[in-house]
Amino acid sequence: MRGLPRLIPLTVPLLALLSAALVLDAAGPPQHSAKTARKDVSLERSQMLWDRGFELPPGSHLRFAKVDDAAGPGPHTLRYRIYADAAEMGTPYVLAAWHVGTDIDDLEVLSENAYVNRRGLLLANPPNPGQRDADALNDGSELDVAFKAAKGEPVRFILHSQDWKTMIGGTLVPYPIAAASRTCKLSALLADPDGQSLLIYLDGFPPDADVTLNNGAQQRPVHTDAHGQASAVETPGASGASAGTLTESAQGGGCSLSVSVPFGQGSYRPL
Repeated sequence: MRGLPRLIPLTVPLLALLSAALVLDAAGPPQHSAKTARKDVSLERSQMLWDRGFELPPGSHLRFAKVDDAAGPGPHTLRYRIYADAAEMGTPYVLAAWHVGTDIDDLEVLSENAYVNRRGLLLANPPNPGQRDADALNDGSELDVAFKAAKGEPVRFILHSQDWKTMIGGTLVPYPIAAASRTCKLSALLADPDGQSLLIYLDGFPPDADVTLNNGAQQRPVHTDAHGQASAVETPGASGASAGTLTESAQGGGCSLSVSVPFGQGSYRPL
C-alpha cells in the first residue's frame, strides 16, 4: 500500500447512488435526494447495496488476489492485488476503502492516482510498455492493499473516476463465515466489529422461492430473487444477550445450512 491513507467525507455521487438504489429496490423510482440519503439508507442497507456492486459500467466488479499472508506476534497482515477489468488504461482513478466500524460518511483514500493496465491490474503509475500486459509485477509498481481482518469481517473497496462516472466496487472477506450444500450457500458478515449487527446472505437457492431463516429465538421467511439470492439483517443483542454466539440456519429448496457467529464485547479478534 503506497502513501499515507487519509479520511475524506463521502461525496454526493456515492451517497446519492446508495439512496437511489435503496428506493428502487423497495418501491420503484427514487423519491429522495442525496440530502436525505443518510436518513433513508441504514448502515446495514448501505453495506448490502455496496456488496451488490455499483456496476458503473454495468457488470463491473473489483477482483482480488492474495499476495502475502504475513504472520507475526500479532494478527496476520494480509496483502492483496486488485484488478478492475472495466477501468480504462491511462485514466487516473481514486481508490478508497470502507472499513467495518466506520461510518459511510468517511472513506479511507488509499490512492488519488490509481491506474490500470490492459489486464485491469491496479498500478501506482501509468503503465509503461513493459507493464501494460502483466497479470502481476514485482517492480514495486502494483497498488496493492494490506490490512488485518477478523473472521467474517468484510473490507469494501471502490475505484472511481475523478468525475464519478465510473464506480467499480468490491467486497473482500478474507476469512468467511459460510456453509454450503449442493448449490446453496449461507454466509454471515460482520456489520459492526462486535457482531451486534450481522448481514446474512443466501446464494444459489432456487429462484423466486421462500427460505426459512432461524436464529434460535425466532424464524422468519425470506424470498429469493430471480438469481436465487436473498439477504437479511440479524441483531443478536436484540434478544437481551450482551454476548454469546448466534447460530443462523436457512432451510429451503432442498438445502439446510447453518453458521455460527460470536458477538458482544471482546468477540472481535483479527486472525
